[in-house]
Amino acid sequence: MGRASLIFSAVALFLTGAAAVSIPAGFSRILFEDDFSRQPAGSQPSTAKWSYSVGTSYPGGPANWGTHEIQSYTSSRDNLVITPSGALAITPLNNGGRWTSARIESTPANDFACAAGGKLRIEASLKFGKAPPSEQMGIWPSFWAIGSGFRGNTDRWPAVGELDVAESINGQPTTWQMLHCGWTPGGPCNEFTGVGGSVPFSRGDFHTVAVEIDRTNGGDWRGERLSWFVDGRLTSSVDGTRVHDEGAWTAVTRNSKFLILNVAVGGDFPNNVANDGRVWTPTPETRGGPDSAMEVRYVAVFST
Repeated sequence: MGRASLIFSAVALFLTGAAAVSIPAGFSRILFEDDFSRQPAGSQPSTAKWSYSVGTSYPGGPANWGTHEIQSYTSSRDNLVITPSGALAITPLNNGGRWTSARIESTPANDFACAAGGKLRIEASLKFGKAPPSEQMGIWPSFWAIGSGFRGNTDRWPAVGELDVAESINGQPTTWQMLHCGWTPGGPCNEFTGVGGSVPFSRGDFHTVAVEIDRTNGGDWRGERLSWFVDGRLTSSVDGTRVHDEGAWTAVTRNSKFLILNVAVGGDFPNNVANDGRVWTPTPETRGGPDSAMEVRYVAVFST
């Protein structure tokens, strides 16, 4: 990168007020972090911290990532790149009817877990694309964590536990915060739907999103709690009594996890929500491109 590009990037970071990773109140350690705002424009996430998922499935896994998505994930800078404003952009693109996007997962060396008697917080600063809903039907950006046992054994979902910190579909001004656990269909987490719901979330603006695992209640799994936050405001919570199954609950709160950032196109979730399932996404009006991208300034995992 030339000197002029470096100066431009620094100015862009100053003008946009890029967030920096700092330990929130009540926590004492950073278990994992990646601050994309410190990385050069045009670069890509470090392969020491992230692995790149490519194609339409895991090797040997179900087609279309198991959720009937239609995109093919790539490692191209067209789909995955650090922007001049200091954010990681994951951009879905329509290439003559062939959709591409990107998906990255934190590496096994960076797996994390909530210690007995402690708290763990998964956090990111991110924004969803500002294109109107009619142009984002089927666009599905997500920031989530899933049990490490999912690697190489996708049949273990949802038993390994999944925490959706923030995801959005179809350009809606909401974010979904969900827990997946137990077994399918049905089970303690009402699969395939999961436990949780959506909250208001403006698009085109950066928000701080987080989920906390709280095991500080003295050891009874039924009193442990999961709590979701947007911009520091508690938006929803679930405790062990809601799941009412010790095995399913403890898999979520105790097992090691890894992070995923991705933008899917089409799939079960956006299809089911679009007009109660009467619209198949993406539609001919779905555009993709920068205004449908998810941008992420940083991700971090904190513990007490």
